[in-house]
Amino acid sequence: MGRPRSDEGCYNAGANDISVFSWSYRRKSLLLSWNTNRCFNFKKHYYFVRLAFHNFAMIPFKDILCLQCDLIPGSIMGSIDTMRDYKATKNKICFSTNLVTKEILPDPRLRPGGAMSRRAVPAGRRILEQNIKARYRAGNIGTEDALHLFDELLPVARPSSVPAINCLLIVVGRDCPALAVSLFNRIARTKVAPQNITYGILVDCCCLAGRLDLGFAAMGHIIKMGFAAGSVISFSHLLRAVCAEKKTSYGMDIVLRIMPELNCTPDVYSYSILFKGLCNEKRSQEALELIHVMVEHGGSCQPNLVSYSTVIDGLLKEGEVGKAYSLFCEMVHRGISPDIVTYNSIISGMCKVHAMDKAEKVLQQMFDREILPDTTTYTSLIHGYYSSGQCKEVERVFEHMSINGVQPNMITYNIQMDYLCKSGRCAEARKIFDSMVSLGQKPSVTTYSILLHGYAMEKSFHDMHCLIDLMVENGISPDHYVYNILISACPKEEMFGEVMHIFTKMRQQGLNPNVANYGAVINLLSSAGKMDDAMCQFNQMITEGLAPDIVIFNTLISGFCTCGKWEKVHELFSEMLNRGIYPDIVSFTILMDRLCKSGRVIEAQDMFDLMVRIGVKPNIHTYGTLMHGYFFVRKVDEVRKLLGNMLSTGLKPDVFTYTILIDGYFKNGMIDDASAVFTEMLEKKVEPSVITYRTMLYGLLNSGRTVAATKLYLRMIDSGIHVDIAAYNIILRGLCKNNCVDGALRMFQHLSSTNYPLEKGEVHRVGSYLSKIYERSFTLEASTADLLTALASGVKCQQYQRFLPEKYHSYLEQGTD
Repeated sequence: MGRPRSDEGCYNAGANDISVFSWSYRRKSLLLSWNTNRCFNFKKHYYFVRLAFHNFAMIPFKDILCLQCDLIPGSIMGSIDTMRDYKATKNKICFSTNLVTKEILPDPRLRPGGAMSRRAVPAGRRILEQNIKARYRAGNIGTEDALHLFDELLPVARPSSVPAINCLLIVVGRDCPALAVSLFNRIARTKVAPQNITYGILVDCCCLAGRLDLGFAAMGHIIKMGFAAGSVISFSHLLRAVCAEKKTSYGMDIVLRIMPELNCTPDVYSYSILFKGLCNEKRSQEALELIHVMVEHGGSCQPNLVSYSTVIDGLLKEGEVGKAYSLFCEMVHRGISPDIVTYNSIISGMCKVHAMDKAEKVLQQMFDREILPDTTTYTSLIHGYYSSGQCKEVERVFEHMSINGVQPNMITYNIQMDYLCKSGRCAEARKIFDSMVSLGQKPSVTTYSILLHGYAMEKSFHDMHCLIDLMVENGISPDHYVYNILISACPKEEMFGEVMHIFTKMRQQGLNPNVANYGAVINLLSSAGKMDDAMCQFNQMITEGLAPDIVIFNTLISGFCTCGKWEKVHELFSEMLNRGIYPDIVSFTILMDRLCKSGRVIEAQDMFDLMVRIGVKPNIHTYGTLMHGYFFVRKVDEVRKLLGNMLSTGLKPDVFTYTILIDGYFKNGMIDDASAVFTEMLEKKVEPSVITYRTMLYGLLNSGRTVAATKLYLRMIDSGIHVDIAAYNIILRGLCKNNCVDGALRMFQHLSSTNYPLEKGEVHRVGSYLSKIYERSFTLEASTADLLTALASGVKCQQYQRFLPEKYHSYLEQGTD
């Protein structure tokens, strides 16, 4: 086993031999021998470094410093480089710091020729600069380290030190921009002249510190110093800050006027900053015009992929899908190849507006350019086909995914489950959920929430509780939103007890009910007319230190208005004002609605006038509520006056307003006016809703206009509106009232062919139609007999068969055989 030889002062042993010495033996031996001479210490330091004993190497190095030697042999400088190779960065920085402190220079006699070199520089400063730049590139300098290194470097800094100083300023500026500005001031007081990049960092830090004015001042100083007339780099810092402050108009002035005046040509990066700023301010149309100006101007500064992608994304977010698609085609035509991000953006935009043909066209273009779609691409297509009701196409997309080896992600599964749950197919959604888990996918809170919503729609309260228990078992804590879904689905007959049970369960899991949870409970109780219980929860919420918001106050006001307890409404308004909560448009609209339904339209008008006086701007629903009230008291002239007032404020009637007008005119016997409003609605491209069609059908049939009602029904089908059971009931009742028995039977036959589940009311009406046939001695057609047979085969409707005339029971018996 090798031992240190005292005559040579260094180890010839390997690392394993050295490791067998105990710490006490080595330390004692080294301390005895380290005080001999400086050369001996140099050798020990060098060999320790070569053996990778960097911590031991520091001990003789410290001893060298204690000898107050002014020159260090080149071997020591070489050993520092060796430590860099061994990634002993910490020790190397310590070496550099001590060298700078001692002002030790490398020994020129050890260099070739033995003469003092002109390149002799303070070794510590040079090494420190190298280390700063190396650590900056590696990304392992923290703010505290940067400040310490800055304090070490600045006293010995030279013009060549500026790149290292820039690195430190960038690090400090990320977290403490104001502190970085103060460091720049310290630099300015030295003989080190900042570079253009340094000034750019200064501008950036001023802007990050929220002092845009100082950023402009620094920019002016740069121009004054003559740095390339305020280079593009410096202007880019200022542009980013201006756009971040939502002051893109100033940014446009900088790019289009100031920079050219200073002979500083904006580059595509400067324009891209402007595009992003304009799109963030929802001014995508201006960004589109600017990109066209760039193209028409020609020259070297032309929009690139980033420019086009930014504007396309902005247009899509503002709903300008057509313009976004045109710009996409223009980009491709100019020879700029879109990347996967741009393709996904445009496909997603097309799918959101159900332009699936264009989305498929873009997808085919991806394949033609050999850009393979990813999960995001397919997920957008699945969402588009589901929302447009093309379920078969969804199956095709899933097949393509499987063929191309693209696996669905959590978002894909969530979209699929959401569609199924909203379609009342929770059992299928649960199968997807279980298969997803079996494939190793971990459901998120969103996934559980989707399934909970589905169960809530189906009133499967037990399944909801089981699913929440499963969440907890899988380590996912239900949040306040999840419990709100559970609260909203509480059965009315057991509402209060269930709510208390849910609150107890929340607290057991360390989750105290918040304002939203109490709001859901109060809304549930108010909807059921249990205002005393709702007020108990309101008071309990305040006791727990939670401050009710405007939504809760509006819910309680609505409940008490419905119950006719106006004194409670006044109390709540007073408490709102005492808490510094002022009534909003919803509060006023609720009050006006309840007053109008009570026939107190004058008070509702006074409330409307008060709202306008205090600066609350009425919306389309507020006007509609007051119109409905005037129709209710048969003041049609006031309705027309109010409609004119609404149009003068710039509000345009929507489907809600048109439906109120149609309903009001019908109820006041003004059939032609109602029909004229419906025609105007179609001319102005406002698509009627199923409620609008129902209102029109009821009014026309009630006034005996069966032909017009039949035409309207056919138009309803052609427009793609889903004719619900309520609409069929209106038609059947109206035809029966107008003695159109044949038409009623044909309608009933169509209703049967659509597989609508018949209820007791529909069977009653069938009985009345058959009675009319019998009274008129009409022969029962084969199609009518088939209908009766089909009716008898319906298990749910068999209990209602006794409501049909006895003459036709023989047909029913045939159906059950």
